[in-house]
Amino acid sequence: MDVVVDHRQGDAHRQDGHSGERNCGIADEACVIISVAGAFRKGKSFLLNCFLEYLYNLQKSQQADVPMEWLMDDCQLHGFHWRSGTKRDTIGIWMWGEPIMIESASGENIAMDTQGTFDNNSTYQQCMTIFALSTLISSCQIYNLVDNIQEDNLQHLSLFVEYGRMALRDVGDFGKPFQTLCFCVRDFKSPEEYDYGQFGGKRYLDSVLEIRDDQPEELRSVREHLMECFNDIICFLMPHPGHRVAERQSFRGHAKDMRPVFREEVRRIVPAMCDPENLKPKSVNGKTLTCRKMIQYIKEYVAHFDGNTMPEPLNILNANAKLLCMEAAHDAKIAYCKGMDRSTQHPRHMSEKRLLEAHIKHGIIALNIYDKCPKLGATEIRPKMLERLQEDINAELERYKRLNEAKRVTGCASAMTACGDSVLLGIGIGGAAGGTIAVTALALQTGLVSAGIVAIPISLTTLFFIWTYVWTKPHIERLISKNE
Repeated sequence: MDVVVDHRQGDAHRQDGHSGERNCGIADEACVIISVAGAFRKGKSFLLNCFLEYLYNLQKSQQADVPMEWLMDDCQLHGFHWRSGTKRDTIGIWMWGEPIMIESASGENIAMDTQGTFDNNSTYQQCMTIFALSTLISSCQIYNLVDNIQEDNLQHLSLFVEYGRMALRDVGDFGKPFQTLCFCVRDFKSPEEYDYGQFGGKRYLDSVLEIRDDQPEELRSVREHLMECFNDIICFLMPHPGHRVAERQSFRGHAKDMRPVFREEVRRIVPAMCDPENLKPKSVNGKTLTCRKMIQYIKEYVAHFDGNTMPEPLNILNANAKLLCMEAAHDAKIAYCKGMDRSTQHPRHMSEKRLLEAHIKHGIIALNIYDKCPKLGATEIRPKMLERLQEDINAELERYKRLNEAKRVTGCASAMTACGDSVLLGIGIGGAAGGTIAVTALALQTGLVSAGIVAIPISLTTLFFIWTYVWTKPHIERLISKNE
C-alpha cells in the first residue's frame, strides 16, 4: 500500500495568491479531514482542488473580514495534480501539505485538510486497504462514482458495516463509529427523473438503498446496517463538467471553461461540506480529535494495515482499542502528574511519608481514570497498556523524589522534619504505597474492579491504617518510655 503526503505548496504551487504562511502551533486544534475516494481517472483530484479553492477563499474572507467570493470566471484551480487520459496520475493516499485554519460557527479554530484516495490499479486488497484507511481517518468520506451507484459500490462498504457492528456492540454508548458518507455521482444521466444536487440525490439514494426481497443477503445486510454506522449519509448528483474540462489536453483549471450547470452544482456541494455552519471535526468514540492525536491514529492504523492482505474488521477494532487505551493511559498519567504537582508545590522539602501518601492517592486516581476506558478488541491490549502506565507512574515518582531531595535544606528544622520518619517506617509506607497501587492494578487486570468503584474505597481504607499508624506511633513510644 502506498501512502503519500503531498507537500507541494507555497507560491510555486498555488499561483493565485492563496499560498500564505505555513500554519504553526496547531497540534491541539480540532481537525476536519475531507476525503475523496473512488476509482482512478474519475476526477477526484479536480474535485479536491475545488475544495481547496473554497477553503483558501474562506480563510481569506475570515481573516480580512471581506465578502466571500470563489469560483469566479477569473479563477484558476491549483493544488492536487490532475491530467487527461487513461493512465493513472496518482497512487495511494495524497494529503494536502498545509492545514487551512477556519473559524467555525461556534468561534472555534479548526484545522482543515483534504486528501484523496486512489485506486492504484493493482489488487483489490490494496484498494480496499486504502479505502478503509481513508474512511477511518476522515470526518467526511466522499465516495466518488460515475453514472450511478452500482451494487458492487455498496458491497465495498461491507467492511465498514461489519466493523461498525462490532464497535457498536462493544462501545455503543459513544455513538456511531463513522461520521459522514457522501455519494458524489458524477456525469449523472437521468436529471429528468432525479434533479441534480442534494435534493435529487436524496431521492435517488433512497431508491438505491431500498430493501427488496429479491436482493442477496449480503446486500440486504449492507443496506440495513449502513445507517447504523454513519451519522449522516447524503448524495449529490452532478452533471458532466463539459468537454473543455473532460477532453481538452490543454485544460489548466480555469473556472470559465466549466459547464455553467456543473459550476453551479460545485458551488452547492462544496459549501455543504465546508461551510462554517456545517463543519464537523473528526471524532472517535464521542471525543473530538486534535491534530496531534490524529497523527497518532494515522500511524497506528497504517501499522495494522501494512501488507497486501485484506483488512479485517477485527484488525480495525483492535487498532481502535489500542488507541483508546493509549489515550486513556495518557490522560491518567497527566492526572497523576497534575495531582503530584499540587502536592509538591511547596518550596520546602517534604517528608518521605507525605510524598508516598500523595503517590498512593494520585496513583489510584490515575488507575481509575484508565479503568473507564471502553473495553473492546483483543483482551491482551488493556493489560499491556496498564502495565506501561504503572511503569510511567513509577518513573514519575522517582522524578518527584529527586525534585524533593533538591529542596532539602541543611537547617535544624529541616533536619528534624527529615528525621521524623524512621527507616523502618519509610520502608513500611513505601511498601504499602507500591502494594496499594499494585493491588488496584491487579484488580483492574482481573476484572474485579468495575469502572473504578471498588478500587478507591479499598485504597482509602489502606491509607487510613497507614495514617493511623503514623500519627499514633509517637504517642505509643512515649507510653513505652514512661513505663520503662
